[in-house]
Amino acid sequence: MPSEFELLRQLDDEPRTPSTVDVRRAVADGRRRLRARRAAGYGGAAAVTAVAVAGTSFAAGLVDRDAPRTAATGATRTAAPAAPTGCTLGRLPVPDKEPMALVTGGDPTGRYLVGRTYPKAGGYQAVIWHDGEVRKVMLPGDLEESLPDVNSSGTAVGWSYADSGPVPYVYRGGKVSKLPGVARGSAYAINDAGAIVGDDDRGALLWPSATAQPRRLPVPAGTSTATADDIDEDGTVVGNADRRAYVWFPDGTHRELPLPDLGGKPATTARVFSVRNGWATGVATDGTGAKGDARKKAAGGATVAAAVRWNVRTGEVRVFADLTMGATAVNAHGWQVGTDRQGRAVLVADRTVVLPDLAAHEPNGLGNIASSVSDDGRTVGGQSDDATGTIQAVVWRCR
Repeated sequence: MPSEFELLRQLDDEPRTPSTVDVRRAVADGRRRLRARRAAGYGGAAAVTAVAVAGTSFAAGLVDRDAPRTAATGATRTAAPAAPTGCTLGRLPVPDKEPMALVTGGDPTGRYLVGRTYPKAGGYQAVIWHDGEVRKVMLPGDLEESLPDVNSSGTAVGWSYADSGPVPYVYRGGKVSKLPGVARGSAYAINDAGAIVGDDDRGALLWPSATAQPRRLPVPAGTSTATADDIDEDGTVVGNADRRAYVWFPDGTHRELPLPDLGGKPATTARVFSVRNGWATGVATDGTGAKGDARKKAAGGATVAAAVRWNVRTGEVRVFADLTMGATAVNAHGWQVGTDRQGRAVLVADRTVVLPDLAAHEPNGLGNIASSVSDDGRTVGGQSDDATGTIQAVVWRCR
């Protein structure tokens, strides 16, 4: 569920801090850097974090063991509807005629979308759309804020920076509340049961509800960083641990998701962004050019990157090589949205549907980004550049 600016920021390995730069200039500079990297063969291994949460509690005393590939049974899969064959684009309304906006996430029905705007006076403003109508969400703090996810009842989660760092919040019933149990941290996703996932300075967290104390998710000994980025309706949580995609099952088992082959060679890094009905999606790379990889950098190696879709119940892993920026969201049928080799936003089901731009498409740019897809595939939220190159919050209606 990443925005373009968040996507570009994730290309760096530095710790996350509030943005103090001019957003519009940063986006323009980031696009130039991205095009330069692509021209050199860089596949766009953006470490984007997307998330979602489930209501099933994790067992106490979770242990790290080799879990069976069918550790989570999950919800019964229903037959997929016919995939869309085309989509139309519309701009979403914004408050106070603010010049720039984007969508960061959406609920499974497509009725709710969340995002943020960039007021004329500067700064950030979190917003929520319900059936096309927009409303401001007044998160505390003046540095940076985001609402990455919302569930089908309109409860949204996110974070806002205070002087001491990010603080996790939940928005429900028109009111904003701080999540309990942490002084610093972020909330990234919420499921329809109201469970929330995120992280703090020490690692991945699960809040069973908006009022419950968080539970720390276990990771292998020696892990330095871990995030919980999404959660399925059956309680399965996906996230990342030290540049590897990771899954926590409701029965208490947990393990690394398998790495695919890229161009005939094993991938070395992977990130998972989203999970829905057992399908998890993200990106894998061969690690070339990663921080500290001086040997490959000196050899002039180019990073190979591609979208990956995992079936967390069976262990199946599939590479979508045309989605070189990774897939940013997935729905209950395994349909994904992402960015292809030409820099176009696409919906990938049993066919690929190109999502139209607001203005003329710029090849290899980031003029369009899709960040959410409804379970029926008919509603896709995201952002698109207008004729002036300014990011606008949009929704694609597909049929």
